[in-house]
Amino acid sequence: MRLRPAACAVPAVAAILASALITGCSTAPAPPSAPAGGTAAAPALQPPSPEVRQAYDTYWTTWLAANRTPDPQDPAIERVATGSQLQELRDNLAHSRSAGQVLLGEVGHRVDGVESPGPRSLILHDCVDLDRWLIHDARTGEPIDQLKDKPSQMGAFTLTRENEGDSWRVSSLQVIGENC
Repeated sequence: MRLRPAACAVPAVAAILASALITGCSTAPAPPSAPAGGTAAAPALQPPSPEVRQAYDTYWTTWLAANRTPDPQDPAIERVATGSQLQELRDNLAHSRSAGQVLLGEVGHRVDGVESPGPRSLILHDCVDLDRWLIHDARTGEPIDQLKDKPSQMGAFTLTRENEGDSWRVSSLQVIGENC
């Protein structure tokens, strides 16, 4: 994912959306390429189980809370993220802290469903709206000049778990479309 040039001037945008939807940073491999002579078929999505939906909602609740007082060593994020996504979150919290910024507000979601590429891996498709999640100066609480009308973006959030019975954690994120 790459940020459009007009939005690149927005300070600390890299700290938004679980590190990627605004910035255009991809933390997941690209989707499989199309088969020879055709286009890739859209994945068959199923509704997420209550367990998966709860894990995903907890990921967002934790990520939003972590951005109010950015601490890259916040142990709460380790309970909801793993792998490259955990590192992305830590990097973004460190950037926000060093820039003297916090992110405040809320994020809208429209979960379209999940696909299951393996027994301990799921890909959750969510149309994410970041219009009400804004960067603020940590000291004054004032909003920082930034892109306020952001396109909603479809994200493919990979959730994994080490062993049966472990909780699902977000391990990567890829933006797969805009204006969903």
